[in-house]
Amino acid sequence: MSHDRSSHFMPKETFYNLSEEKRQRILRAAQNEFARVPLAEAKVARIVLDAGIPRGSFYQYFDDISDLYHYFFKNKARSFQENFKKAVLTHDGDLIEAWRFMDKQLIGTIIKSRNSVLFENALLGLDIQRSQKMLRHFSHFDDPAIQSLDDLSYIDFSELRIDSLDDFKALEKIFSGFVLQAVSSYFAKKRAGEAVGLDQILAQTDKEINWLKYGIKKETEHD
Repeated sequence: MSHDRSSHFMPKETFYNLSEEKRQRILRAAQNEFARVPLAEAKVARIVLDAGIPRGSFYQYFDDISDLYHYFFKNKARSFQENFKKAVLTHDGDLIEAWRFMDKQLIGTIIKSRNSVLFENALLGLDIQRSQKMLRHFSHFDDPAIQSLDDLSYIDFSELRIDSLDDFKALEKIFSGFVLQAVSSYFAKKRAGEAVGLDQILAQTDKEINWLKYGIKKETEHD
């Protein structure tokens, strides 16, 4: 089966031709390296040594270490992508409440996961633009099959000011930003030795989503 590399951060066809065991070995080695250091300090040499493959083979599978990095996180994101539609249907087509649920689930998973150091290194070791790109791998909407709002018919757009797929993707970036802000703040405070609980982080995220949903201006008699 051929894989389209027109999207960013896809392995070369030779990677998919490997046995499942060897692919998983490379991904485990990548996880070990990205948990050890941020991307800027990660080394192909350590990954290939850990995976037990020749250095030259690495470049038959990936263009560079950044290619592997983003593929690694995209691979980890699949369960969130699969669960998004279920969340929308569970919330009767309510996009904002489905995203609230998914954002809070993602924040909790990142903070409490045994692999949380992966995300800590990723978010504190990258600039904002690249961190957002990494988090967007957890979005359902990188799917090239989605070409218009018609492809998202399970979402109720009737009460939303969303007129196009571009509008929808702009909103998706805002919700990704809630996750980025929450987990980056948590990890930064953790490194500074400050105590911060998950409940506190989720409560702040709830407040920010309510600002988006209801507006930040209080209603008055003249409104």
